[in-house]
Amino acid sequence: MSWLENLKIAAVALWANWLRSVLTMLGLIIGVGSVVLIVAIGVGTQKFVKDQFRSFGTNVVVVGEDRPPDGLTQNTDRRIKPLTVEDMEALRTQIGAISRASGILSENGRVVWNNKDADGRIYGMEPELARILNWSIRKGRFFTDKEVQQRARVAVLGEEIADELFGAEQPVGKQILVNGRTMTVIGVLEKRSGAFRGYLQFLERGAIMPFTVVEESLIANVTPFGRRVRIIFLETKPGETIEAVTFQVTNLLRARHQITAEDDFFVGNAQEILNVFNAIAAGLTVMLGLIAAIALLVGGINIMNIMLVSVTERTREIGLRKALGASEGVILAQFVIEAVLISVLGGLIGLALGWGAAALVGALSPIKPEVTPIAVFLAVGVATGIGLFFGIFPARRASRLDPIVALRTE
Repeated sequence: MSWLENLKIAAVALWANWLRSVLTMLGLIIGVGSVVLIVAIGVGTQKFVKDQFRSFGTNVVVVGEDRPPDGLTQNTDRRIKPLTVEDMEALRTQIGAISRASGILSENGRVVWNNKDADGRIYGMEPELARILNWSIRKGRFFTDKEVQQRARVAVLGEEIADELFGAEQPVGKQILVNGRTMTVIGVLEKRSGAFRGYLQFLERGAIMPFTVVEESLIANVTPFGRRVRIIFLETKPGETIEAVTFQVTNLLRARHQITAEDDFFVGNAQEILNVFNAIAAGLTVMLGLIAAIALLVGGINIMNIMLVSVTERTREIGLRKALGASEGVILAQFVIEAVLISVLGGLIGLALGWGAAALVGALSPIKPEVTPIAVFLAVGVATGIGLFFGIFPARRASRLDPIVALRTE
């Protein structure tokens, strides 16, 4: 008997008990659909996070103060040095892998316009930082290097504080008071959407002004160690690895701050956060996939159980076929094919449902799940493997029945 004939017999047998066949497939349908959906969401989530981080650059290294500059550590009486403009210039000029460097000076403040006031944060910086972090302007423009040199009293507002003060009115061109100092609004930052808004998030309630203006009239930043900055942003050159740049930055600052023990600064980058998130996402995907695999195991056991019932119900049929000359191999193939057929059908249905669920998630959320070829291969391959594995025992039992005993079975 050919494999095609065995396949036809298996299809007829399954159709004759279609409701039982569907219920038998149910465990596989749920298992395969869950695995496909979970893997698709995992891949989509990782791509979503990468895109969000890429929007402000994974080639950015951030250096910040680890403790208050005038404080004392718990383990030593050594005074901790703040980050300074001189540190920033040293990083820019002495590390060849760095293409740009810019710092931030910041402090809490109050912004007032037309009898409306809002608590926010004052930031002093240079236009270079906007280029490093890929900032976008919703209205107006950012101040220029020339305006920084000329100490122009201009300000760019974060979107949240601009909406609070001006509402629907045009803020560009208006004069505001920042901690009592008059500034002209020349622009409003565009709010970055998404779950990861990057370094822009802390600026949404900020008033951004030229560094020279802020350090001279708003924030006292002169220390015994130099002109202080809160945070330094560094952009690496193309082809340079973040790890190598981070190592060089750490060593240079330790030498400048004469550190022999604990650092008084921290060095971080978006790539490190991205790597940690990818590791967590991959671990969660594997864990949830293993949980979904339990449904596959249950489905396989269910297939074996139903096939054993089928063998019992068709004992006389098996005896008749063997009496007419069917070999053990033919009977074995018939029942194995039935088990594989029901598993493959369940796998394909589960694949279709998982694909549809992934499309639904993509339509309702910013994450776009992606069903990969590997997921499709695993869905069909695992389903076929389950059919073979759990179908062998009932098939062997059927093939070894004595035809005389089988024919006598009521």
